[in-house]
Amino acid sequence: MLGFAKDEIKRKTFHILSLIYVIAFWFLPRNIVLIGFLIAIAIVLVGEFIRAKNEKFNIFILKILGGVHRESETHKISGLPWTLSGAFLTILFFENKIFVLVSFLYLAFGDACAALFGRTYGKHKIYAGKSLEGTVACFCSCLIIGLIVFLSSNQFTIEKGCWLAIVGALIAAFIETIPWPLNDNFWMQIINAGILTYISRFF
Repeated sequence: MLGFAKDEIKRKTFHILSLIYVIAFWFLPRNIVLIGFLIAIAIVLVGEFIRAKNEKFNIFILKILGGVHRESETHKISGLPWTLSGAFLTILFFENKIFVLVSFLYLAFGDACAALFGRTYGKHKIYAGKSLEGTVACFCSCLIIGLIVFLSSNQFTIEKGCWLAIVGALIAAFIETIPWPLNDNFWMQIINAGILTYISRFF
């Protein structure tokens, strides 16, 4: 159990490294970031293909990752291509930088809090291994992120920023709980940015 918890912490710490592309998205031109994502996705897919075809290379990569991968990913595609693809499409489809930024932060911190709190304190199971405690942790972390980002932006009034933070956190927690096809890291970014873009018209 302790080893499992350590591996989960490793995975979520690695997950938070996605902040690297958050920073790139915020400070670099949009076209440059999109091109960078395409290159990164291509490199990762080539690596995944070689890993699938060459067991020695697969073992070498898994040793480097040292517990970051899940057991189910030992001989299957990892979640990294899905995460990068989701980020690429989010930037491609949505132009509001605040909504895209918040969606990335929801994934980086909301998903991590859900997993860590769920694994540690999750006693009330919902389904598919998800727990009420993990969902609440996701909501709380996303609410804090939303309040900080929306209320510090001059795009929104205080009232609108608060509403967006609350609704956004609810949506993020709901999305994190659903067992999505393909990979939840792919969908979480796109759906969050899309819903925030849509609901912002009503506040």
